[in-house]
Amino acid sequence: MEVWDMLNNFRERTGMTHIRGEEMEEGTFHEVVHVWIMNDENQLLIQKRQPWKKGWPNMWDCAAAGSVLSGETTEIAAVRETKEELGIDIELEQADILFTVKFPRGFDDNYLIRKNVKIEDLMLQYEEVTDAKWATIEEIREMVNRGEFIAYHILENVFEIIESKISLHKAKMEDAEELYELQKQVFLPLYTKYEDHQTTPALQSFERFTERLLQGTFYKILEAGKLVGSVHVYKTAPNIMRLHMINILDSYQGRGLAQNVMKRLEMMYPEVNSWELDTILQEERNCYLYEKMGYARTGKQKVLNEKMTIISYEKHVGLAQLQSL
Repeated sequence: MEVWDMLNNFRERTGMTHIRGEEMEEGTFHEVVHVWIMNDENQLLIQKRQPWKKGWPNMWDCAAAGSVLSGETTEIAAVRETKEELGIDIELEQADILFTVKFPRGFDDNYLIRKNVKIEDLMLQYEEVTDAKWATIEEIREMVNRGEFIAYHILENVFEIIESKISLHKAKMEDAEELYELQKQVFLPLYTKYEDHQTTPALQSFERFTERLLQGTFYKILEAGKLVGSVHVYKTAPNIMRLHMINILDSYQGRGLAQNVMKRLEMMYPEVNSWELDTILQEERNCYLYEKMGYARTGKQKVLNEKMTIISYEKHVGLAQLQSL
């Protein structure tokens, strides 16, 4: 018997559970995961479903997938499903969080794992999987056209993110010192320019930074595996997400990284219908970016000193969210 935790429309646990196979109550949701595994040859590990499977029999699929069981996080479920279906262990500490798809009865988290494994070392779950192999993105596209691979409507989103070489990894407490130094490096020029002694992140204490690390979610931004920035988000209400801070190293600015990351974040939180942020009025390039991304000024502003004014933005429409077909 498979038991799921029930969630509401804002992805909050309700305290109720559901037995798979029974009819779900209206307005309740559960969680599922899809795991994509890529090797150093830029090939994706794919599995072929058994012919007796009710959904997509004899079709090729991503490396592993399944429902999140009661008491699990999606990260734990991804590790468990991969172990059960392929017999291999994965480490989600270095997983790339691709996006979340909201479907009529749940939330589907998609993860990308980079791992090299020999096909002969796999232990396929007989009940679920009949075969496995490595395939390039182009080979998978061809398999979709031949009707051999499940034609997920999000496939091109997966491929686009992979080819961008930009990754978002959840930060852990052991990342605090490195991220703290990165934040100071990014904000020091702004502090020198505006002399905002009371509010600048450049002067934030390490203790305050670690407190922030535990509020909401901090992500490390990597390009081709190299740390190039960070971003911090948290909910101010069940349906409102605050983009608190995005840090991009100076040598990586002006290359579309911030725009890419902001789009990814919207794809990761489909339960949210509003985003908010604050920025410096005098930083015209940042204001242009946010307005280009669909943010609108709220009219709220706060003068910090004669050089610097903080203004607020909100975004309610045009969110880059993925829904099921």
